[in-house]
Amino acid sequence: MTARQQILDTLFFGREPFAGFAWQDIPRDLQGWHSGHPYLTRAIGEVRPRVVVEVGVWKGASVVTMAKEMQRLGLDGAIIAIDTWLGSAEHYKEKFVADMDFEFGHPRLYRKFLANVCHEGLTDYVVPLPLDSINAYELLKMRGLRPDVLHIDAGHDYASVMADLKAWWPELAPGGILIGDDYFKAGFVQGLLGKEKWPEVRQAFDEFFAANAHTVFESGDGKCLVGKPR
Repeated sequence: MTARQQILDTLFFGREPFAGFAWQDIPRDLQGWHSGHPYLTRAIGEVRPRVVVEVGVWKGASVVTMAKEMQRLGLDGAIIAIDTWLGSAEHYKEKFVADMDFEFGHPRLYRKFLANVCHEGLTDYVVPLPLDSINAYELLKMRGLRPDVLHIDAGHDYASVMADLKAWWPELAPGGILIGDDYFKAGFVQGLLGKEKWPEVRQAFDEFFAANAHTVFESGDGKCLVGKPR
């Protein structure tokens, strides 16, 4: 039995989430941020994971990057893609209307994500889990599923980032790798007003890993990479 089938049996009682999904008429749309970052493929290559968890998926561009690397390496593994696919407060702006794709006031991001995975031919490497981060953590912990690679790309406020770290870091398997998105060093500014970019994300990561043992902490180009001791 493949790793993905075991995950489906554990989470969905064997049911296939892509079964019957009519994706052909939904255009491929892999818009994202930092989605081709080398930390993503590096983590897959170094750990050669059986279970990958991504928290905060959007349209799935980073999921696709990791899944393609797993496919290239011939790994028996799957990515559990966790998101509500409802967007966040940051996305309720005019410029994100097309991305959110509202229908009767409800975003249709989930369909965009599923279609993107289908367009890329990667359904054998992806398991979507439409839950918020903490409920997904509770479910995976209850079912005994621990990630070997973890990508956290959800909230940008201190409280939610710290909550994700406190929940998910203990569940990361020994020797695993955590990748954090939107981590910029102090002084990195954006826009004409010169505001620091996502300072609360950096603050949460810095404080958490100042208090928790790790083997390596690297950062660059909007992400950080943290190794967990064996």
